This record gives sequence, structure tokens and C-alpha cells, in this order.
Amino acid sequence: MNRRFAAVLVPLLALSLAACTGDDDKPADPKAALVASTSGLKGGDYSFTASLPGDSVAKGTVHTPSKTASLDFDSVEEGAKAKMQFRITDPDRYVKMTIDMSEAVKQAESLAALGDDPQSAKVIEGLKAMIELFSGKQWLKLDMAKVTNDDFKIGIEDPDLTGAAGLFGGVTTAERKGPVITGTLDATVVKDDAHLLGTSVFKGAEPAQAKAIPYEATLDVDGRLTKLVLDVPKTTDAPAGKLTMEVSGYGAAAKQDAPPAAETKEMPESAYEMINGKN
Repeated sequence: MNRRFAAVLVPLLALSLAACTGDDDKPADPKAALVASTSGLKGGDYSFTASLPGDSVAKGTVHTPSKTASLDFDSVEEGAKAKMQFRITDPDRYVKMTIDMSEAVKQAESLAALGDDPQSAKVIEGLKAMIELFSGKQWLKLDMAKVTNDDFKIGIEDPDLTGAAGLFGGVTTAERKGPVITGTLDATVVKDDAHLLGTSVFKGAEPAQAKAIPYEATLDVDGRLTKLVLDVPKTTDAPAGKLTMEVSGYGAAAKQDAPPAAETKEMPESAYEMINGKN
């Protein structure tokens, strides 16, 4: 083949193939592609699962057509298993908290054995309230006007419960090979904890490391995010490790139901003090 002719033909052929495959409708710049990949999350009709450093796992579903969502966390807190479950049936919010309270039970029993001391009785009352709150026996309906802790401000005002869209605002480098985009991102751009990828995931990380977290994002044929892997440095609550999130069911999520009325009660005032950190 004539070299000069080939030099003209090859670029033209590449353009023709791109037109046939529809690639011209997708952002060519990797950073722009990452931003565009969260459009499905912002649309709010999907499910996701995630595993986080420190043996924590999460799963959730957002169904904006019915204004409902669910989000469940399983973690290990100081050696004890804990489970947090949220249900959103807009405008209502529900939470169920299940934590191993065996140590609190032992403390209450030990204090009770000391006799009728007024000070001990007050402590026992507080311990019993805490044990009941974290028993996982009932769903608690939240009054959001009384909630100040970001961990409990889960909602679908922003349908992206994962927080990927906000995190991608901190992408510093990006390189694409097929459906996979790799690079580094600055996690300090995250300013709230009302998403899966919130501030608590990166809290306490060494500043220089938090500003250059390696990531690998996989997109589907429509350019939507299907998998995100972060190499998270050591933080206050977890060792260094990989955070892996997978998204599926775009446009096919199911409506999430409110908890059964028989298993639900209003969040007591004392509970707000506990979850807001005022106990």
C-alpha cells in the first residue's frame, strides 16, 4: 500500500468506524466520561453493592419513580457486629439499628446487683434505653427536623446515594483503555456524610494520600458506571484496603416498601440525643 495513501486512509477509516459504532456520542475525554457515567445514578433507578476496608459491606436500591429507597450497612465496630438499615418512602424516613449490646447488658446487670442506689438506677435506665434502641427489634420513624448527625440524613433529594458523582468532582488524573478508566482522585472534595462514599470513608487519612487516591472505574456500553474500585489509605476507622462498589439494574429497580406498621414506632427523644452524639 502506498505510504502517503495509507496515511490519509487510516484516519478516515477510524472516523468511519467510530461513526458506525456510535462512539461519537460519548465523551472522548476520560474525565468527562467519568462525570457522564453518573447520569444513571442521578436519575435514581438502580441498585448497588459495596465492600469497604474493615470488613464492612453495604447494599442499596433507589427507585425515584415511587420516591423510595433502601440502604443497608453491615460493619464491625470494635470487634462487635453492627447493622444499620434505612428505608425511605418519601417524605418518611425509617431506621433500624442492630448492634451487639452484650457488654451493656452485663453492665446493667452488675449495677442492678449493687442495690437501690439512685445514681446506679439512672445509669441502668440509660443502659436499658440504649439496649432497646440498638436491639434491632423495631423500625424507628425519624423526625428529620431533629436529626443533626449526617450519618442519618439519608434521603433521595440527591438520587445518587452512592456519592460517586460528588467524588468524581475530585478526579485529578484519568486514562482510558476500553471501558476502564484509571487514575487518581482527591477525596477531600467530599464534604458530607449523607452518601455511601461520604466523609467517614476517608476520615483520618493522611492528607497527601487522601488527595491522590488511585481508582479504577468500569463503564457499560452506554457509558454508565458499573464498577468502582478505590485504594483507600488507612483511616480513623479502617485499615488501608480496597473499596469496591458495583452498580446494576439501571432502569429496572424495584419499589421499596415502608416497614410494616406493627414493627414501627416513633423515634424516642432520648434516641435523638444518642444518634446526634449528645448522650
